[in-house]
Amino acid sequence: MTTDDVNSETAARIERTKLYLAALKGNWKSVENMQEIQRKITKAEETTLHVAAVANKENFVRNLVSNGMSSDDLKVENIAGNTALSYAAATGNVNVAKVMLEKNKDLANLGSGVKPIFMAASLGHSQMVQFLYSETNEMVCQWDENEQAELFITCVKGGLYGIALEMLKANPNFATAKDELQETTLHVLARNPSAFVSGSRPGLLRRHLNIPWLKLKEEKSKQSQAHELLKQCLQAYKDDIENLNEISELSLVLFIAAEVGNVEFLVELIHFDLDLLWKIDDKKRSIFHIAVEKRHESIFNLLVVGSIRDLLADRINEDGNNMLHLAAGLAPEEKLNAISGAALQMQRELLWFQTNQLVSHVVFPYDLQWKEVEKAVRPGFKEMKNGNGETPYVLFAKSHKKLRKQGEKWMMNMAKSSMVVATLIGTIAFSYQPDYKLNHQSPKLGLAYSVSSAIAVFCSSTSLITFLSILTSRYSYEDFLVSLPVKLMIGVTTLFISIAAMMVAFSASFCLKNHNHQELPLIFFVIGLFACVPILYVLLKYRLLVDIVQCTCFRLQPRHRLPY
Repeated sequence: MTTDDVNSETAARIERTKLYLAALKGNWKSVENMQEIQRKITKAEETTLHVAAVANKENFVRNLVSNGMSSDDLKVENIAGNTALSYAAATGNVNVAKVMLEKNKDLANLGSGVKPIFMAASLGHSQMVQFLYSETNEMVCQWDENEQAELFITCVKGGLYGIALEMLKANPNFATAKDELQETTLHVLARNPSAFVSGSRPGLLRRHLNIPWLKLKEEKSKQSQAHELLKQCLQAYKDDIENLNEISELSLVLFIAAEVGNVEFLVELIHFDLDLLWKIDDKKRSIFHIAVEKRHESIFNLLVVGSIRDLLADRINEDGNNMLHLAAGLAPEEKLNAISGAALQMQRELLWFQTNQLVSHVVFPYDLQWKEVEKAVRPGFKEMKNGNGETPYVLFAKSHKKLRKQGEKWMMNMAKSSMVVATLIGTIAFSYQPDYKLNHQSPKLGLAYSVSSAIAVFCSSTSLITFLSILTSRYSYEDFLVSLPVKLMIGVTTLFISIAAMMVAFSASFCLKNHNHQELPLIFFVIGLFACVPILYVLLKYRLLVDIVQCTCFRLQPRHRLPY
């Protein structure tokens, strides 16, 4: 290789680098005077248009396409067989795709790699998929049916239920079609409970107020589309009800939905075929046994009818565990992590396991259906031993031993730290008294100070005593159910009130001393603003208080009913 060849190669590499950086940054001015802008500039054989498209540089793409590019230039593929439109589809920028399709209308169906509409669907870009589907509808219908079915299931996986409904309307066979993993649309919907959260159960405002635009919004929501898609897919199975393989497939998706807590899917499935209610999986578990084991209270709430409940709850799994044994086991990690603190986690576990008699003296509405697993089974199951020779009570104590210790440690640390704050507030509020003459000069401020300081002292004292009683508790399993959470709720609430009252007392006292200094209103404002800083403690502990109140005081009602 001669020196001229080396220099030429170096210059070409520098020029490719310049093009790459310009396309990546969208800097058209730096390259607009170059002779050949559209060329392969990377080792993966991506062109300038590929780089600009994946970088989502709309203006650069527009200038590049309009700067003498032919329709064939847009067909260039990289090593993976993807055109620049596939990269544009990956970004979800519809305007970039429009610029390319205006130059070459067949581009959406070209490329030996991933088709643009597949790329957009897999990444969940609904607007891009809608646009490409409207542009290539006739082309898609000419695809192989397996390829069309794969696109249909890809749209379902990406949450593009509106597009999926359009495709299903055009070809009802997609309802039972399978992808490369031999999974149907029902499999995808079954393991996606978030797809049904608000669609089948609208909020209070939507249920009771006749507002047209709210109803229109609900009808167009993704959740409603997912629910409609589920119904139409089930209708396809109903037409083939005599096919035993199809029915066994429904049983499979039934247990997939039970594992992830997809209650709305389960209700719709059982409405479709009530016999599915009696199905058991390969571990001899019904959907209600799975609900107890995985702590899905919304599914267990469906088990409410006497005779049917007794028959379903009497099943024993392959390890010899009855439903009470499953409730005695430790909850899955994701369920425990959803609750603040080990003590409240322990309370939730007890609510699943314990009976009504244990909390019959409590004045709070503890009638939670999902805490009565023990009532759902026959009396003989309470002392029944599983395959390891353990009764439900023994298993509960064994599996929750570590959590009980963590709950004790968490509760004691919370009480100790809160006692320090309560003592400090009580000392400050009680020790300082403003001048009587100042109170006489401004009686309203004096009254505000007196009342707020009294509230601060009383609430801080109550909080201190309550946290002291927490420190001296036995920390037995029963204490975590009611006694400790109620004490913690009272202690935290009174501590919050005392903090707020202390700041009101401070502000009133400051104004009493300086009420004659009318020329310093800005200082008063700044002092009042800083006086609110301790309220941050309340905000930091807000989530804890909400969890305590929800777990201890509020009643949870079942949202769904089965058709029996």
